[in-house]
Amino acid sequence: MRTRPWFYYLANRVLRVVFDIILRVEIRGVENVPRDGALIIAISHSSFVDPVLMGVYLPRDVVPMAKIEAFDIPVLGACIRWYGAFAIRRGEVDVRAFKNALQVLRGKIALVIAPEGHRSETGALQRGREGAIMLSLRSGAAILPVAVWGGKPLWKNLVHLRRTEMKIFVGKPVLPTTQKPSRDQITEMSDELMLRLAAQMPRELHGYYRDWSCPVTGLLKEVSDVE
Repeated sequence: MRTRPWFYYLANRVLRVVFDIILRVEIRGVENVPRDGALIIAISHSSFVDPVLMGVYLPRDVVPMAKIEAFDIPVLGACIRWYGAFAIRRGEVDVRAFKNALQVLRGKIALVIAPEGHRSETGALQRGREGAIMLSLRSGAAILPVAVWGGKPLWKNLVHLRRTEMKIFVGKPVLPTTQKPSRDQITEMSDELMLRLAAQMPRELHGYYRDWSCPVTGLLKEVSDVE
């Protein structure tokens, strides 16, 4: 059943053709994607193309967030709206975006979120923020960690007519083990989620989590393990 605007499906078809030309995408773990129900797709984020890849390559209709500034760009802003994305104000607590995200999840649709909050300039992981965890606690939706990397040299490669190697590694969906965590536990859950992303990526991209010394507390459990 189609859940998104008509432009979403047209754009994904066109983008798939374009991406097959300019990218060389390796995907692992697609079998871990729940085929229905509310889902929070938590991605690592180092390239503008990362969120779009979720709609093109994962077997789910998705709703991405986009920085509010992008909606003001001629043509691109209109395409983002038609695609079904909604705006988020970066660097602040955006209550409206949080409510919009909850509405998406209550509609049993998959939401794409970047826990780092913004693109990594180096490609290495930054410390995760708590938005994905808070949304899971409020909605009951599972979180799917998806490590995405390789897109940093995309423009340079296009200029030289080279394809860009991109990786999409999908982990297993997880849920918080407690519905009433403390503030410190929410922070620990966020770090655990980021460590699940790091575990799927090359060590040189672990960034903030490269020399992580704090133990994993087990506050996130794979869905199959949650009673």
